Amino acid sequence: MAAVKINGALIDGDDPCALYQALYAVKLQMLSGERVEEMSIQSPVTREMVRFSPTSMAALDRELDRLSAACTLKTSGKRTRFAKRLRSC
Repeated sequence: MAAVKINGALIDGDDPCALYQALYAVKLQMLSGERVEEMSIQSPVTREMVRFSPTSMAALDRELDRLSAACTLKTSGKRTRFAKRLRSC
């Protein structure tokens, strides 16, 4: 994969650790409200303001989880385990 431009910086698309860091910075911007778009719709009678985010937070979280696992595999050579545990009361 070639270099990818995220937040104006060129990131190596083959490095999951660099991609994780860049996408995590984007997530923080979204959570702080910096990545919110506004649009105004006007008619002779009403005026509406619509606010939306340009991406899905759930999709971003899934990609961050995937990149985190790939980065851990790359740096330590071991896969992360995702096991469900049951707690008895």
